[in-house]
Amino acid sequence: MQSDESNRWLAEQAYWIDTKKDNKPYTPKKGEQYYYNADNPKLGKFEVLKVKNKPENGMQAMAVAPVDKNGKVDTTEVVIAYAGTNFSDAKDRATDLQTVVQGDKQLEQSPLHPFQGSKIDGQAISAQKFAKEVKAQYADSVITTTGHSLGEYLALMVAAENEWRNVGFNGPDPSNILSEEAKKWIKENPGMLANYRNRADVIGNFGGDGTGAEIKVSMEMGTHLNPVDYHQLSNWTFDKDGKLKIPNNEYNQEAIVQQAERYAMTEYIAKLYDLEIMQKKFQASGGGISTNEQIYLDDSRALAVVETAVAEFKAVTAHVIKVYQDGMDKGEKLWKKTLQEARQVGDMLTESEILAELEGVDCTEKKLVIEPCEAYQKKINKVKKMSTKFDDLANEIKQSIEALKQKDHELAQQLG
Repeated sequence: MQSDESNRWLAEQAYWIDTKKDNKPYTPKKGEQYYYNADNPKLGKFEVLKVKNKPENGMQAMAVAPVDKNGKVDTTEVVIAYAGTNFSDAKDRATDLQTVVQGDKQLEQSPLHPFQGSKIDGQAISAQKFAKEVKAQYADSVITTTGHSLGEYLALMVAAENEWRNVGFNGPDPSNILSEEAKKWIKENPGMLANYRNRADVIGNFGGDGTGAEIKVSMEMGTHLNPVDYHQLSNWTFDKDGKLKIPNNEYNQEAIVQQAERYAMTEYIAKLYDLEIMQKKFQASGGGISTNEQIYLDDSRALAVVETAVAEFKAVTAHVIKVYQDGMDKGEKLWKKTLQEARQVGDMLTESEILAELEGVDCTEKKLVIEPCEAYQKKINKVKKMSTKFDDLANEIKQSIEALKQKDHELAQQLG
């Protein structure tokens, strides 16, 4: 799966498709390969699979796939990156007003003097059409979306409508244009959408958080900057593994938990996809493989893939559970500290009077400890349930490998 940093670079390079965009190093073209970031070659390269530029409404997007160390394009995962607002383009500005703010998927070409038949398909409609084209061409791929600002608004909408994963930046929330089916899917699949927002960004925080995708981060940038400065894609920084850095301050504790949840979901989807593909390959033989059928995997390689997937997923889930447990511990420590300080200030009050005073300002053990701990415990149980499903599938594949080897002596010889 793409790293946060790779998605950030794709979100930026989607802007460069726009012929009206100034100061761009190149224009992404179909069939060409590019570094995600020339200053950080370890991120690797991607190849542009498909490009869309709609000058009539201002929508730009591209579909890409990573390139492995041998120069081969890996379409196991395809990422669709949508361009954000180019403020020099009147069509982009119209989209911000008519679609993002007013919730109309169509654009009025003459908003000051409307007339019959003056509306055209807006960027939201074109974005979904492009996604359908990509889906039809790469039906067996895991498709994800990314974008920045208006681009992330479109990317979130497309991901929700197609039940895909999304990681993007500073996007207004597209709940105002989502179908009821998409809203239902979002509720049933929390963690599939991740929209990193700067706490001080009034542009990116528009529209609330109806999708539940928001991960709001206090960037510690000060309070006297131009409002646009808080909206910049370049503000985000990443660790050596390409994971977005969240400053570890008191405000960001929720964001840290949310990020851990998104990573667990991403790892779960990626590893489960690998195992399901492997399972399909074994099942394609109808329960046995003969010399006339293609042998997809040898036993040692297959087992290594399964064991690695299990080990990596367990490491991620262990981290997520630790984040939840840390949250529970912090809640208990905060309550104890609050009680201690209250006792020192109100040394003339009885314990019940102190508790009553705290309750008057909505500060109770139930609020700070019991309810958060119950919520965290439910999340821990959910992660463990995911882990059980993952283990069951891995064990099923292991048993399939052994059964095939024992059933077909010829296969055993070829694999042996």
